[in-house]
Amino acid sequence: MWDALHGVSAAVGFHLYLMAQPPGLPEEMIAARPDVFFGHFLDRWGVSPEAVPAEIRAAYLDACRAAVPSIVADFRASPGIDVEHDRADRAAGRVLPMPVAVLQQDWGSALGYDAAALWRAWAPDLVHTTTTSGHFMAEESPAEVTGALRALLAR
Repeated sequence: MWDALHGVSAAVGFHLYLMAQPPGLPEEMIAARPDVFFGHFLDRWGVSPEAVPAEIRAAYLDACRAAVPSIVADFRASPGIDVEHDRADRAAGRVLPMPVAVLQQDWGSALGYDAAALWRAWAPDLVHTTTTSGHFMAEESPAEVTGALRALLAR
């Protein structure tokens, strides 16, 4: 992900750069207006606004509001210790021996993020599927996501 975030994709992924900052500022900025911050992604990253009904949106925002420090800490690890661990695993020739399924939104590839190429290096038994849904695939394309999970479990 970090290798692909340049230009337009970096602007789309602004939240990743924000949450990668040292502890303090990102948490305070997000906690000041968490519904605006997390609501932004619900509003912009979905293909169909109806996919996340009002009561689900409210529950999502409640959960995010309560977990700002944890969410930021998780994203903060992404460009740091997670990258270090990935590099060590690659250097050691480690791969995932189990079947792996990757579902990718079609707009992800438009931003230069090639999930198939990334995951194929880690997972020799890979099935990659591109969906036409937005970021919230389970909500927007539940049958497609369920089908991919069933196919994975059957392998």
